[in-house]
Amino acid sequence: MPNHKVFIFSCPEYEPETITDRTSQAINHFGIRAKIRGNIVIKPNLVMAHPKVATESYTRSEVVEGIIRTILKNGTDVDRIDIVEKSGLGITTATAFRHAGYRKLKRKYGVGLVAMEESTQVRLGLDNGKIHKSIRVARAIADRDFLIFAPKLKTNVLSNAYSGALKLNIGSIDSKERMYHHNMDLHKKMIDVLEIANPDLIITDGIRFAFGGNQMTQHGMDLGVLIISANAVAHDMVCARMLNLDPFKIEHIKEAIDRGYGPGSFDDIEILGDLPISNIQEKTKDLDYGYYPVDQFKCNFKIISGTPYCTGGCQGIFLDWLHMVKDRKLKTLNRFPKLTALVGKVTGKIEDKTVLLVGDCAQASTNIHAKRIVRIKGCPPTHKRIVWDMMVKFFLLAPLVRPSLIWDGFGLYPLKKLKGWLVNLKFKPSQRS
Repeated sequence: MPNHKVFIFSCPEYEPETITDRTSQAINHFGIRAKIRGNIVIKPNLVMAHPKVATESYTRSEVVEGIIRTILKNGTDVDRIDIVEKSGLGITTATAFRHAGYRKLKRKYGVGLVAMEESTQVRLGLDNGKIHKSIRVARAIADRDFLIFAPKLKTNVLSNAYSGALKLNIGSIDSKERMYHHNMDLHKKMIDVLEIANPDLIITDGIRFAFGGNQMTQHGMDLGVLIISANAVAHDMVCARMLNLDPFKIEHIKEAIDRGYGPGSFDDIEILGDLPISNIQEKTKDLDYGYYPVDQFKCNFKIISGTPYCTGGCQGIFLDWLHMVKDRKLKTLNRFPKLTALVGKVTGKIEDKTVLLVGDCAQASTNIHAKRIVRIKGCPPTHKRIVWDMMVKFFLLAPLVRPSLIWDGFGLYPLKKLKGWLVNLKFKPSQRS
């Protein structure tokens, strides 16, 4: 008899009351109502939220409101509810909270909004980490009694085309550790964090499905589903299959299975709810998720991919950046100068007027003959670094080059980090490791 259950509910509109009803039904079936007590943490996906250029990449506030109502309806002796997140691209999480409409949830329900970069953090040791031996997380996550993940159903070229509950864990750690081994080891890194932040409940926003481009700027379509489970691996296996992806070819799902965090086959999963998975598969079967080798991206300059090939690193992030331009500023692709871009170490002879070296491995390519060599350093370079360097060195404005976002990323974000440093002055890793 299957040990894991995943609910697929029809949910065509962003109605908090409907979300509460569906989630309460699943909770009763899982038999976990008694566990919803004490300090509750909700971890959404707010990698970025913006009313113009990042409209589909985040967990909608209506879904989180439905979750809050579910807690209040089903929980006992709930002390506090915190929404904890760390946004991406070096943009302040406070801005993501504001653009996503989470501030109204704080006013209406009295929940806490915890932006990791400016909040109290603790360092926790890992017993089985492959990349990390310890990690820093928000104290709210470390001290929680019940953890709810609220992912956004979307694709991501950095993680074998799928972003779900397991990938959400990257937002549980701060920027420096977030980028450490963000390369071919990304899948191992994700599952390391699961040792500290393994959710008790997952409610996924699939009412709108974002696909086919950059993880922050891609567009979406109506899918009308809410996916609920009490196991992150079972949840991601079912979601991947919904999208006509093979979960056993998705590295972070395989890694989680190998470490014993969930079922090893679909025989151990029971799919429940009111919507057959085949209905969703029919809607997604012909969609292009944009996941292919970076040198196959169609543009007016040449891309050469060297070694190693890092899906979660230089190749993946540069591909993600190219999709960002395609998503929101398609004409900019035609304004690229004629050049050759190297991503990874290339041993052959490269000749061109301008050569762009993306990432530290590309800097090791020695047989280059060019009048101009432009370097974007990093292992891997961040999205923020690529956006900035392409603007400064080639005058190419990505869709995220907006005055408000520049001020947020280069003005406000350092101030928020300073605030976090001051808050954590008394932080002693040995107390929590």
